[in-house]
Amino acid sequence: MNRRKKRKSNKYINIAIYSILTACFLLFVTAFLLVLFSYRKKNQEIVEAMNQIAILEDEKSQMVTEEKLQEEEEKVRQGMLDTIQNMMEEGNTTLSLLQYLYPDNVVVADAGRYYFFPISPTLEKNNLEEKEFVFPVLNEETGKYEGKLSYKGKDGKKGKLGIDVSKFQGKINWSQVIKDGYTFAILRLGYRGYGSGKIVLDDSFEDNFESALASGIDTGVYFFTESLTEKEAIEEADFVLENLNGAKLTMPVVLDVEESANKEESRTKDLTAEQRTKNVIAFCNRIQEAGYETMIYGNLKSFMLMLDMEQLEDYDKWFAYYRFPLHFPYKIRMWQYSSAGEVSGIKGKTDLNIMFY
Repeated sequence: MNRRKKRKSNKYINIAIYSILTACFLLFVTAFLLVLFSYRKKNQEIVEAMNQIAILEDEKSQMVTEEKLQEEEEKVRQGMLDTIQNMMEEGNTTLSLLQYLYPDNVVVADAGRYYFFPISPTLEKNNLEEKEFVFPVLNEETGKYEGKLSYKGKDGKKGKLGIDVSKFQGKINWSQVIKDGYTFAILRLGYRGYGSGKIVLDDSFEDNFESALASGIDTGVYFFTESLTEKEAIEEADFVLENLNGAKLTMPVVLDVEESANKEESRTKDLTAEQRTKNVIAFCNRIQEAGYETMIYGNLKSFMLMLDMEQLEDYDKWFAYYRFPLHFPYKIRMWQYSSAGEVSGIKGKTDLNIMFY
C-alpha cells in the first residue's frame, strides 16, 4: 500500500517537473523570438536611418554640385556678354558677331535676315591660318587701313598681291603698279546687261589688255554674268574667247557671279541656285575646252545662297570679303580683301587681292 502511494507520488512529481521544464522552454523560445524580432526591427530602423542619412548626403552633395554648376554657367554667360559688348564697342558688325558665336556655321546676311549653313564635311577646307597673315592696320584717326596684306604658308610659299580693274580705274600706269609690289591683274573684259541682257565689252578692256601684257604683269580677265540659261552662259564664254583671240594668259578667265546692283530690275533675280550653277559649269567648261584656266568669283551670298558649292568643287574660287581676318571655311585660290585700295599708277580706289597658289 505504501509503495503504491510512493509510486503515484513520484509520477505526479515527474509530471510537474516536465510541465515546469516545458513552460520554461516555451518562455525561453518566446523570449528569444521577442529578442530576435526586436533586434530585426531595430536593425531595420538602423538601415532605414542610414538610408535617410545617405539620401540627405546625396541631396546635400547635389545641392553643392548644382550651386557650382550655376556659378560656372553664370561665369560663362557673363564672359559671353562681356565679349559681345567688347566686340560691339570696337565697331564689329552684327555679322562678325554671329560668325564668332557660331563658328561651326557659315553665316550670311541678306535682305534683312541671316542664314546659318552648317559647315559641309564633304567640301575641301582652306588651310589658311590667321597667324600666317600680316594684316593692314586700321588708322583710327583716318579710318583707313595702312600697310599691305602679306601671307606666308607653312610650306614657306608667299601669297602674291594683285589688282582687278575695269573702266572705272581709268588710264593705268602699269610700270608703277608693278613697282608698288603688285604682280598680277584681272581685267574686266565685259558684262551682260542686268536689264537688257545685251553683252557689252568693257570700254577700257582693249587698252588695259594690251598695256598689261606689254608690262609683263601676270594677266587674266573676268566677265560679269547675267545668263538665264546654259545656252546664254556658253554665249558669254564665246564672247570672251572671241575678244581674247587666242592670246596667252598667265592668270585665269574668271566668271563673276554676283547679285546685280539693281536687284529688283535684274533679269536673273528669280534664277534658282540650281540653274545658276548649271550656267556657271557651262561657262567654265567652254573656257577650259579652249585651253584656259577658269575661276569663279563671288562673295558669301554668291557661294552660299546663289550657287550649289557641292557641284563646283572642281573649280577654283576667288572670294570677296572685306574684313580681317578671313572668315570662310572652304578652299579658295584668291581673296579680294579690299575694294578701296590705293595703288601707285591708278587714280582713285581699286580692288586688292592676294593669291595663295
